[in-house]
Amino acid sequence: MASMKINVTVAAVAVIFLSAAFHPCDASTNVKYTPTAPPPPPRAYPSPSPTPAVRPVIIVEGIIYCKSCKLKGYNRNMDASPLPNATASLVCYGNKKSNYRELNVTSTPADKNGYFIVMMYEVAMFHVDRCMLYLRSSPTSLCAAPFVPAHAKLSLPLEKEPRKAPLPKGALGAYHSKSALMYAPGNAGKCPPY
Repeated sequence: MASMKINVTVAAVAVIFLSAAFHPCDASTNVKYTPTAPPPPPRAYPSPSPTPAVRPVIIVEGIIYCKSCKLKGYNRNMDASPLPNATASLVCYGNKKSNYRELNVTSTPADKNGYFIVMMYEVAMFHVDRCMLYLRSSPTSLCAAPFVPAHAKLSLPLEKEPRKAPLPKGALGAYHSKSALMYAPGNAGKCPPY
């Protein structure tokens, strides 16, 4: 019984001690509130710069074929198949005003459908009567003999496309050759393995 009285007494003293130590009215634990400084104003960012001007461009596009090769995408009416990765060149010949300067622009490699595009940014040099399309390169020696035009130094004239869909922003016009560009198998007579 005596040990129980001691335990109760010790517990009572502990409760009194703890309540005194953590009592909110105790001066040692009373913390005064000091307001913090207001947050800084949001940072002023410079106004966005104006959208850069779109450069004017002339678009020349078309399809390059491999004649008499019945490959993927074969066109029976032309007896030809699209030639992926072939390229064309757009050459614009200057006049007296431009000191007879010549401008040569290579197309993108043709995609799987033989489609290529030339983006000409020197629009002052472009004139439909002085610009011509040439075959530039074939991705395979199995179909590298020029067929249309019949020689690498011959070209095809351009004509403006009658488009119903709007042109991309900045495009001043879209043109294509008056005939398809076409390679043919060389002396071996084989078609590329596409």
